[in-house]
Amino acid sequence: MFMSKVSIVGSFGLILLTSIALTCGAQVSQTLVTQDNVKLESDFYPAQQVTSPAVILLSDSRCDRKSFGSFPAKLNKIGFNVLAMDLRYKDIIARAGRFEQQLQTIQQQDFDVLVNSDVKAALDFLSKQSSVDPDRICILGASLGSRVALQSVVQYKLKALVLSSLSGEELFITRKTPIKELLSEFGDKPILFMSFVKDWGNNFKAPEDNKAYM
Repeated sequence: MFMSKVSIVGSFGLILLTSIALTCGAQVSQTLVTQDNVKLESDFYPAQQVTSPAVILLSDSRCDRKSFGSFPAKLNKIGFNVLAMDLRYKDIIARAGRFEQQLQTIQQQDFDVLVNSDVKAALDFLSKQSSVDPDRICILGASLGSRVALQSVVQYKLKALVLSSLSGEELFITRKTPIKELLSEFGDKPILFMSFVKDWGNNFKAPEDNKAYM
């Protein structure tokens, strides 16, 4: 059964917390340019030691890297390279207005381009950084970002994954791939599921659905 292959906390901590540093790098504003020439703003927090693990942070439906607050700096302080990035739909979501309109707007967008272009640009950038160990890159995604993260780790064969507020049976309204199928394809590599009492998108089904995925 799939449950026997997934460690929700222990294995993830073991593989990602192997490099601990007492100092953190300065935040660097970085513009990522995708293969279709879209410019994405990001904040890169380099680790102080070479070949350290890296985490890509993918936001919720707002597509805004700033939604992570001080979390990137905290991750960096314990030894990780951290790349917090905007997704290409940030501006149109901001113009959509209320949450309901934002959700409807994001559901009308091309999902695959977020994986094929946006995340690829992030991985291409990290591959050129001397502080990054390319074999220890994790993606942490929240809500919409969790869906992008799940598809990305399978497609790019990454080795660790954090899914925050993931719910439902299918990956996306325009991407009918079953979530369980992708989790199975990811295999026995480390996964951490997270959900919150106070969720920005009022996604209170996530804890129940997370148990069903296993």
